[in-house]
Amino acid sequence: MRSLLILSVVLAVILGGHAYSSSWGRRTNSDYLLSRQTEIRNPIKNNYWNVNVEFPRAGTVNYYNISAIFVYDNFKNSSGAAPSLWSGGPGYRFATINLRGQVSRGINSTIEIWGR
Repeated sequence: MRSLLILSVVLAVILGGHAYSSSWGRRTNSDYLLSRQTEIRNPIKNNYWNVNVEFPRAGTVNYYNISAIFVYDNFKNSSGAAPSLWSGGPGYRFATINLRGQVSRGINSTIEIWGR
């Protein structure tokens, strides 16, 4: 019984590491969609993409507090970018999300930022 528990925990960690869709915060019915941005990059042989997505974009102002950030991997086999929240996020008015692609693979991710 104990070995079954250990096996299931190890399997959950392995599969969780390959799920490249992420979320931070919680969205409610009263939230507004502040930004939806799709980042697409073609693969580079023997190299990887490292893309920073900043909100608000340069030259714009955001007056709303961010309540949730969703990053969706548009590749169906989880071969897309691994997202990381580098600064800001829920509770702030700004956010920087880093998308790091896999070696010799492209990026196709959609970033949604919700706020109120």
